[in-house]
Amino acid sequence: MLRSVLALGLALIAVAFAEPTDPSKAGPDSSWRDLAPRLYVRDETWADINYVKTEITFVNYVRDRNEADAQLTITSLTTGDGGQEYCLTFLGLGSFRDINSVLKHTTAPDATPDETRRALVEAIRRGLVPYVARTGLRDMLRVEFTPPATAAPKTDPWHNWVFSFNLNGWANGDQGYTYYYYSTNPSIQRVTETEKITFGGGVYTNWRRFVIDDTTVVTALSRSYSGDAAYKRKLSNHLALGGLFWYNTSDYDNVRYGFLLGPMLEYDFVPYSEYVRHKIYIRLTPSLLYGSYLDTTLYNKLSEFTASNAAVLGATLTRAWGTVAFSASGSHYLHDFSKNRLSLYGSVSLRVIAGLSVSLSGGYNFIHDQIALRKDAASEEERLLRLREMATAYSYWSSVGVTYTFGSAFSNIVNPIF
Repeated sequence: MLRSVLALGLALIAVAFAEPTDPSKAGPDSSWRDLAPRLYVRDETWADINYVKTEITFVNYVRDRNEADAQLTITSLTTGDGGQEYCLTFLGLGSFRDINSVLKHTTAPDATPDETRRALVEAIRRGLVPYVARTGLRDMLRVEFTPPATAAPKTDPWHNWVFSFNLNGWANGDQGYTYYYYSTNPSIQRVTETEKITFGGGVYTNWRRFVIDDTTVVTALSRSYSGDAAYKRKLSNHLALGGLFWYNTSDYDNVRYGFLLGPMLEYDFVPYSEYVRHKIYIRLTPSLLYGSYLDTTLYNKLSEFTASNAAVLGATLTRAWGTVAFSASGSHYLHDFSKNRLSLYGSVSLRVIAGLSVSLSGGYNFIHDQIALRKDAASEEERLLRLREMATAYSYWSSVGVTYTFGSAFSNIVNPIF
């Protein structure tokens, strides 16, 4: 056994100190890479970039935009049937700055990860052709065209209606703690170029069990149910109108059942057709509400009708240097303007300087509209386990990330070993 271990150790030492292989004697000539355009990829979709690098080898992948001849930004949106529309934005840099294009590709809702990444690779290949054609590699390009097969016009027997249902569950625990969570979310929707019709719902259950000692066990159960229906129609390239109905039941919020009904209005200051690059909008949602409560509220109510108004001002900008999103939403009850809420949200993801990227996001809520709070005092268990909504004047969350990378500008190599 000892001899085997020593032999393995000597072999590893020999490999570690072996003379490096002469690149001129290893494999085919790769000097053509000096002619290949440099590509910086900014992906916002969790695409399989390693697969892209493996399949598309006629460019040099670089880590920094300042080193690139072209930038590829990958974004996506969910389509009406549950699939994904991928948007590939090619931006030329330096001597290639006059070559810009946007390509789109749509995947089916049941597309596998392998089908999706293969389709993206083909779309990216097409987008890179103009850049490669301007380099010394142009004589190595081969363009093929496959005529589409003649087929009868497609008809949709479902008329754009899509039905889905998902069930999720999670469990974990140890000797002193057990946690179960499950949810179901059915949905029905129809999306066309001019309108959206959606129906949705959800059932959410949390169950926790704490073993304090041999004689003390604490259990906590929290449930909520919700349902909604909405109709939205695009009236122009800037304006949309619709209506919303919403229902919910929540142990945490002290709501036996609640209903909301109201119109919706959205105005986009830039055309909807430019959603890939930016969206700057305002939304208005006046509503009628009815609430029936599980326990008497702080205002001695077991049920009540109310009316409210809500407005949202938001913007999302996607540029070569990064993405910025911001929204400010406010609401108030019409019977008492002091019952109001203001919510602020912002996120920034950008490249500050070469190699340095920063991402920031956060939200802050000014809360003065908790009309469903229970009147009776919360127990210690309810406070510690967050089993019921507690009075508060604010809430917040935040996240920050900083990445600094330096060294070789190239990232062409993909090595799948551990």
